[in-house]
Amino acid sequence: MFKGFLIALSGAFLLAPGIWGLGASLDLPGKTADQATEVARRALKRLNTECTEQDITLGAHWRCKTPFYSIVSLDVFVSTIPDKAIIRADSRGRQGYAFIDLIAQETGQGPFEQKYGEKSLLMTFGATMLSPAIGYWYINSNSMIKNKSIFLPFVGMLFGDLALFWVSSKVYFTNGFDPFGAGLASMLISMGAYRLGAFLPFSVQVLAHNRFAGLQITYHY
Repeated sequence: MFKGFLIALSGAFLLAPGIWGLGASLDLPGKTADQATEVARRALKRLNTECTEQDITLGAHWRCKTPFYSIVSLDVFVSTIPDKAIIRADSRGRQGYAFIDLIAQETGQGPFEQKYGEKSLLMTFGATMLSPAIGYWYINSNSMIKNKSIFLPFVGMLFGDLALFWVSSKVYFTNGFDPFGAGLASMLISMGAYRLGAFLPFSVQVLAHNRFAGLQITYHY
């Protein structure tokens, strides 16, 4: 049972939104590096998020990264080539794309087509307690920071949940129907831990979604 739990929980964390490396960029013709840096700082301030300046790397003029515990997770670079500045944002999930849309509108571009309302943390909790797959679908549907593809992770999480139920229920039925028996306790603990483990990154994504939605701007995606 413990092996099955580890497999299912590992699947949840691999499929949950927490992977860095997805990035987006925007060209700012006619802007100097200092001007582009001020635009980036202004956008970060609108998101009400801390950002710590980093050592200059990869040829960038300026770099600022949010702390690991931040709800909005961004690694922002400003660089230049002749006649224009470039702002790039790497992120967890697709937050970098949403940030670049904010930068675009800070510089007079847009508006874009998509607008999003806030999501409920209580609904996220309830859906995740039913199944992490349902919680995943709720937070990633109709969101500007959704994963590029949500169907395959949804199926993977659903499969993991069903596999965990099957493994733990075997222990339960082997030990009989005593509600205080080790089998039932094992099932509740393993499946509850799986749900609580999935809810943590889900709740962070919902809070990040709401931070972007509260800006009252429009998005490309």
